[in-house]
Amino acid sequence: MDDRTALDLLIRGFQVSRAIRLVADLGLADRIAPQEAAHIDDLAAAAGVRAGQLKRVVRALSAFGIFTIDAGGKVAHPPRSLLLRGDTPGSLHHSARFWTGSGSWRAWEELDVAMVGGVPHEAAWGTGRFAYLRDHQDEARAFDAFMANFPDDRHAAVAEAYDFSDAGLIADIGGGNGEMLRQILGRHPTARGVVFDRLDVVAAIEPDRLAEGRISVQGGSFLEEVPAGCDTYMMVRVLHDWSDEDAVRILRRCKAAMNAGSRLLVVEGLLPANPSDGRPTEYLIDLQMMAMFGAARERTQAEFAELLDEAGLKLARVVATRSTVCVIEAILPAQAS
Repeated sequence: MDDRTALDLLIRGFQVSRAIRLVADLGLADRIAPQEAAHIDDLAAAAGVRAGQLKRVVRALSAFGIFTIDAGGKVAHPPRSLLLRGDTPGSLHHSARFWTGSGSWRAWEELDVAMVGGVPHEAAWGTGRFAYLRDHQDEARAFDAFMANFPDDRHAAVAEAYDFSDAGLIADIGGGNGEMLRQILGRHPTARGVVFDRLDVVAAIEPDRLAEGRISVQGGSFLEEVPAGCDTYMMVRVLHDWSDEDAVRILRRCKAAMNAGSRLLVVEGLLPANPSDGRPTEYLIDLQMMAMFGAARERTQAEFAELLDEAGLKLARVVATRSTVCVIEAILPAQAS
């Protein structure tokens, strides 16, 4: 593919991502068995949409290797559309629904305002991101599902890479639907956990997702306080939602709750000093943070070390995982002496 064609497709990428979102919302990939085919008329009837219109969407996506459709209207899976099935390991189904959700979609339309110090999401919706999610519960639950099923399998990767064998009570600050704790507790039967997040978030966690009582939930704002008395505190992809000033404030709340011997695990992607050494997706996430929150951003290891130092904590070590995130372990300064 020549550079002009490649760039043209990038420019028009929003059209492709919106079409993928449409078929993900319809559950189209799950309606076609992996090794079988289904007729477009039957798929449309099952989804409650018009066959002619759905055929045009599938036909366009097939040009990108997503589904195949033959002259008789039979639709089948190449490898790419299999990734949209909910039962595929590393499924991109939730990603397809989240990234082009209304909240993000309209905020990206206002990306220009970030260039002069504004917040695109606020310009688009007249409210902050978290207030928006409280008022749009369907999109909030789609966000929770996306985070629990992030395609880099970060929760399992963190649970595998970091040694939680001596953990007693783990607080997952901003823990969403609790998937991180379920992964850890599944490997360490004596540990317990508490999910701390907004009231509407923890209220949505089903009782059968609480590891048979080993996970408790607590609602509140980590800008004000976090649960005290835990030996391990975690924040998974939390600080990148916040400006440096607010990130330090959150870290100080964690420090205030920590006891001698407690540890804080900041799970984040780390930007390399040279962008050419990084993954394109990490820089797109950085722009997403700018679109949602303005001053929020991805950071380098050195920048995280500066935030921890300003909050009165010490970076002890960084543990790599098989996913795109690392575990930044922080301790109280007295523990390092």
